[in-house]
Amino acid sequence: MAVRVSRLRALLDASPVAAVALALMREATGRTEPLAPIVPTRASALRRGRRVGFWSLSAGAGTSTVAALVAHRSAAGGEAPLLVDLDRWTPALAIRAGLSAATIADAFLQPGRERDLVSRWSAVPFLPGAATLHATFDADRVIEITMACAADRAVVLDLGAGADALDPAVLASLDRLCVVTGARSAQLQAAFCAVPLLHRVPCAVGLVVVAAEAQDAARIAERVGFPLLAPIPHDPYLADDSFAARAPTLRAVDALLRALA
Repeated sequence: MAVRVSRLRALLDASPVAAVALALMREATGRTEPLAPIVPTRASALRRGRRVGFWSLSAGAGTSTVAALVAHRSAAGGEAPLLVDLDRWTPALAIRAGLSAATIADAFLQPGRERDLVSRWSAVPFLPGAATLHATFDADRVIEITMACAADRAVVLDLGAGADALDPAVLASLDRLCVVTGARSAQLQAAFCAVPLLHRVPCAVGLVVVAAEAQDAARIAERVGFPLLAPIPHDPYLADDSFAARAPTLRAVDALLRALA
């Protein structure tokens, strides 16, 4: 019997199917030879009632993508948080999700009906942003809407980019502000320029570095002066603004969720 299995294994290893399978595994894992065993892991999740925000000084660092990945991965881990797009100028999450629904600006105008306006993005309760939010922003109302819609759920806020997104009242309602930066020179310059804006924020601050290896991300965090919550490795899916992700990316998001939990 053992001889038969050995011969069958040798036959399969020599077949074109094996080469295709290896190519697919490398694409999924982002690894080359030797291929490490794929160990299934349970997705992590935010604790109920936890409130985290994602922000960067300049656009294009991956803030919205990371916020959405955190929300969806937490849902896969059994705790679906409320995802709110508070980007005041370019609220792109609903467009990227392919949703046309009531926005937070609509919720501003309908006190008492906020929870009825929450949409769903797959398993995640979602309140899309509005391009007019910069003209009508009311921090107290934002917090009221968020609390009404979240109930006892965790909350993930995409604060967008720019100094004006750092509203003190909104920040005071958070457990953690996640500053997102890429590893490119312009993104790093923005991260360093953001430091003076964050010295007196009324919540804990941590750094998420996108498209960087762990050692590089650790050096960036040391220079910026904020604790590294997680490095998100380079992922061609994320580079294409896709919410699909390779296995190493999902493991990195799980590490980020554990740091935020």
